Amino acid sequence: MLLLLYLYAMRNLFNFILFGFFVFLLKSCDNNKITKPAYLNIEKLEMAIDPSSTYGNTSSKITSVWISSNNVNLGAFELPIEIPILMDSGGTHAIKIEPGIDINGISSFRGIYPFYSSLEFGINLIPGETANLPVGSSNIVYYDYDSPQGQLYIKSLENFESLNRQMTITSQSDISWTLTSSPNLKFPAPQGETNTYSGMALLDTGNCKFEVSSNENFILPGGGKNVYVEFDYKVTNPITIGVIASNPGQIIQMPTATFLPNKKWNHAYVNLITEVSGSPQASAFKIFLGSAKLNNGIRDTILVDNLRLLYRE
Repeated sequence: MLLLLYLYAMRNLFNFILFGFFVFLLKSCDNNKITKPAYLNIEKLEMAIDPSSTYGNTSSKITSVWISSNNVNLGAFELPIEIPILMDSGGTHAIKIEPGIDINGISSFRGIYPFYSSLEFGINLIPGETANLPVGSSNIVYYDYDSPQGQLYIKSLENFESLNRQMTITSQSDISWTLTSSPNLKFPAPQGETNTYSGMALLDTGNCKFEVSSNENFILPGGGKNVYVEFDYKVTNPITIGVIASNPGQIIQMPTATFLPNKKWNHAYVNLITEVSGSPQASAFKIFLGSAKLNNGIRDTILVDNLRLLYRE
């Protein structure tokens, strides 16, 4: 009996000591309150309207952003996004946003577009609250001022606003461009800009190949420098874009990207870096666009607008 009482007392003593130990641990913990993050809401980014644009409409398709706050990189995010920003206290933060695109139309192949300017501004952030971009700060422009990468060149390949074609059919083509001003076919220009015509090609039995190339031969930078083509398209048949390289003694045609049919107008960014830098002996390049009809038993429509070439030297 005495043994049982002894063991019971020892157990209670052990429990008391264990309880006291946990109390000590809790008191020794940091009781500082955790500051809630602030949030930055970004719905979309677009190019600033430019009614005097000579290279076509200021159409764009910015799908992602790279963000830093007070020179701390927060990462890359798909738009739209509400980004949490950890902070010790509220106040003005220096925000930098770099616009990102789907390279060659591939949503899993995203990157910062090297020809768009970044957005930089100060914004007051309050822990636990959401802030929107300052008014007017969601509009971007081409980064055409002084850059360590060199001067920016924007060449209009075709905007269909004149009678003369800058991209004409090749010997591989059964058909040529036609102009369309039909409201349900032509590219819908951003508000504040005009768009009278778009280019159209109709593929049917007996007219099943369409291909055009630039009249101008371009001397493009190699050595791993970015060379892009932008354009708007709405097609019921796949289209391919690429380059034709003038090498010593031979002409080599190299496709870069193919875009599948779509029901709405889309904006594409095609990076020609692999084809151009991979042809160091080429004296010049032409840009081509083409489509070979699928055996689907229907008439297909190719609609294209605002083709432009961009690079730095």
